[in-house]
Amino acid sequence: MNILTLIKISWRNVWRNKLRSFVVIISVVFGLLGGIIIIAMSYGLNEERMNNAVETYLSHIQIHNKSFSEEYNIKYTIDNLEGIENAINNDIRVVSYSKRIILNGMLSNSNGSYGIQVKGVDPIEEVKVTNTYEKIIEGEYFKSEKDNTILVGKKLADRLNLKLKSKVVITFQDENYELTSLLYRVEGIFRSGNSRYDEANVFVKNNSITKNLPNFSGYHEIPILLTDIELRNQVKNDLVSKNSNNLIEGWDDISKDLAYANEMLAAVLYIFMMIILSALSFGIVNTMLMAILERRKEIGMLMSIGMSRFKIFLMISFETMFLSIVALPIGLILSYSIVEYYSVVGIDLSIVEAGLENFGVGTRLYFKVPNQEYFIVAIMVFVISIISSIFPSVRALKINPVEATKTI
Repeated sequence: MNILTLIKISWRNVWRNKLRSFVVIISVVFGLLGGIIIIAMSYGLNEERMNNAVETYLSHIQIHNKSFSEEYNIKYTIDNLEGIENAINNDIRVVSYSKRIILNGMLSNSNGSYGIQVKGVDPIEEVKVTNTYEKIIEGEYFKSEKDNTILVGKKLADRLNLKLKSKVVITFQDENYELTSLLYRVEGIFRSGNSRYDEANVFVKNNSITKNLPNFSGYHEIPILLTDIELRNQVKNDLVSKNSNNLIEGWDDISKDLAYANEMLAAVLYIFMMIILSALSFGIVNTMLMAILERRKEIGMLMSIGMSRFKIFLMISFETMFLSIVALPIGLILSYSIVEYYSVVGIDLSIVEAGLENFGVGTRLYFKVPNQEYFIVAIMVFVISIISSIFPSVRALKINPVEATKTI
């Protein structure tokens, strides 16, 4: 009996008890479906969180003076600004950039005070690197001709009961460590999707700072957007070679938690998927053991007429693997269809909006599964099916053909 004949016999044996085989196949299909949907949701949440951070405040690369990153004194502005700008402007990998003045201080009004970071920006340049202007939920994005207007986050506005046209005072230390206070009027309230960011950051015009600090000049931060996020290390290394006094960081250097989550996600999801498939394998093994018990006399007869134990082993192994192999394409096709649909339509999570904003995630979840993940899951199913086939096959070999055929 050749291998091809053995495969045909194994295939027919699978369908001798159709109901039992269908139950196992359906359980594997739903296991695959559940596992891949969890993977899609996890990738979607992580992608949403990362994109929201990059588009709202991180950008792909940021440049600071090294001393400013350590002390946050406003006198430490970016070194060799002209040279840095020339390098950025001549780099085809750069889409856009902006220049910011950064102040750490206290925002106060009659309802209290709160520690914040002030981002002094050029409104026209800033829209090229961040999407804050799209996140305005009340008021306008720097449409006023006055310099002393401010954009505050929704969370901060709620904390201090700020409304449009509310007056606030920002107090900070100047380059001589003396306290300076500036008066602003709320022009807009934004909601970025990250409540922690909204609570601790405000935007003002650069002019409102420089005209009140006559001895100050320069910028503390340059956020840069690239044509591709994967180019950040190349561009970063090129800029570092031009000036060693500045600290040039990619988004993953600035936000270690996001970078770590991004790196660990795939490994965690593989472990999760392996747990699901391992649990399903116990169902397959149990089903095959029941089938072997029912066919004990039949297997004993095959041994008695000369079928080798190796071929018995292969026959049972093929039967076990067929259950998973039949379920695999069905599960993958269903999973792919559902993931593709919700990658476009998304799932509305506004019911848990407050909780999601604490993690920097929006209210709509879009599924995402990299194509290679389907291939990896298919390999995992195939490996699990091989492992699952070993125990039933070994159990079949322990059947004594004489005892098994006594009652025939």
